[in-house]
Amino acid sequence: MSFNSSTYSNLLSATSPQQERLFSQYQGSRTDFDIIIIGSGIGGGVLADDLADRLGKQKRILVLEAGSYLFPSHVYNFSRFPNADVADKFECRTFNQHSNEGDEYYIHERPQLNLGGRSIFWSGLIPTVQDWELDFFAPRVRQDLSGGLLAEAGKKMNESITMGTTAHDVVKKLRQSSLAQDFEIRETPRALHQPYLTEQGMPAGKYFFEPTGVFNTAELLINQVGLAPGVSRGDDPGLHLLLNRYVEDVQSMPGNQFTLVVRNTLNGQIENFQAGTVVLAGGSIESPKLLRRSSLFPSLPGGVKSLVGLGLTDHPTTDWIDTLTTNMGEVPIPKNAHAKIVFYSKGRRNAQNQILYPFNVEMNINHEYWHLRENDPGAAAVPVNNSGASRMQIKFSFGNCLDDQNQVKPAPPFGYVPDIVFKNQKWMEYLATSRFPALAGWQKNYGEIFEVLNDITYRIFSEFDHHGSKCRPENEIWYGQGGKGFGLGTVHHAVGTLRMPHRTSYTGPLQFNSVVDEDLRVVGTQHLYVCDMSVMPFSSAANPVRTLVALALRLSKHFG
Repeated sequence: MSFNSSTYSNLLSATSPQQERLFSQYQGSRTDFDIIIIGSGIGGGVLADDLADRLGKQKRILVLEAGSYLFPSHVYNFSRFPNADVADKFECRTFNQHSNEGDEYYIHERPQLNLGGRSIFWSGLIPTVQDWELDFFAPRVRQDLSGGLLAEAGKKMNESITMGTTAHDVVKKLRQSSLAQDFEIRETPRALHQPYLTEQGMPAGKYFFEPTGVFNTAELLINQVGLAPGVSRGDDPGLHLLLNRYVEDVQSMPGNQFTLVVRNTLNGQIENFQAGTVVLAGGSIESPKLLRRSSLFPSLPGGVKSLVGLGLTDHPTTDWIDTLTTNMGEVPIPKNAHAKIVFYSKGRRNAQNQILYPFNVEMNINHEYWHLRENDPGAAAVPVNNSGASRMQIKFSFGNCLDDQNQVKPAPPFGYVPDIVFKNQKWMEYLATSRFPALAGWQKNYGEIFEVLNDITYRIFSEFDHHGSKCRPENEIWYGQGGKGFGLGTVHHAVGTLRMPHRTSYTGPLQFNSVVDEDLRVVGTQHLYVCDMSVMPFSSAANPVRTLVALALRLSKHFG
């Protein structure tokens, strides 16, 4: 089977007028680089940007990206059209994987395989992993993340401070409630559009003001390349970029060098590039596929080879429960206010050493207003009903240990699309008997699990009022009733297929059998690294993007 653009339904090979107007791709004559990064998403993009800032005057750095530059797909979150319509128009579809058993697994969310990878995420929300979850990480990694790298990651993503007065006042009152004993309650920070806004949300005075609330690594890389269409730095040091380049093979060469066999997806031609250091950053599906397909794979230690692709894991989430609210005591909650609040579990344990609440609670108030297409201060008025009570929603998002029953299997000989095992069928049974016992020591049946969720739901809703009465779930439908329960996981925060050292349960010992070490270097190699979600040893209750940014910054420092 030979590669072509139809191999992936979510890959569009193209050039665009926008790309030609904004930046030039690498046009130098040399094919040797100091560092080559495969993939331009959160991991690869942040790593490349930071390396260019620190080492760009001495090192030649190349980013290879299989996708094209599709500007509308990079701003889909504030398009006036539904996300799916924009994605379909530009042929960036959800990746559906059919298994041999006839099941269908939804692993990715659109759009996919573009410059910037999957760095365009919903509203740019960047919550953070918690201390109890970091216990699943190796000690040195845990120490670095909690010792300042997570905070540094927030600065890299231009972390916002607040979503407004109502959100601030609601959080202040919630922190005075009994919920604060079990949860750290915060407004969810939002990444502000790079590089145009300051931390306070004001224009940075560079280029123009763009109130999008979206962070993407395409912006970082284009700014590094120089915003100079038609001008190339040639063979000079610094960051260079090539799009529509699909890496077919990574070959180990004498002298601790690598050769990358790369296909230009526009014309089908093969190109070869050499580097002393290579970083895989294609994500939890693509990176294990590439590593297993590579010529160097047979030379890896047996224990490493057996783990490649194993452990595909996401975090379980519940359905939303809705209510209507008008105020929170003396704090009014008008229909045109909005908030995104997270109740971060403090990881408290009971007398049996079980984690009481191995989940975060996410709260939306008038979610249609923090959806960026409805909340762009510079946009024309949007027909959203501003009268009546405000809608409030909550859902529960659990952490998850690596799940070795899931895997990205080897592709057929000379093939590209493998079978994927992603155990989200009979989800509730699996959570109760496997996931929650490993995560928190829970030995709870369905009713007992829903009892915990409903207790927290009651405690949260009771803090709010609806025309003089305490809030209750809409139509009095609680968890365990009317189909309200667990979905199939988030299916777009997949981690763990090229794991680092990890714990397999909340009380288990650290396991050093891994694909990458604590420095993200592939075990059995000297200078092959991985920097994407596949290295994660745990699927955190919160969106893991800030953790990956922190790991990318950590790897950048490791390189010098």
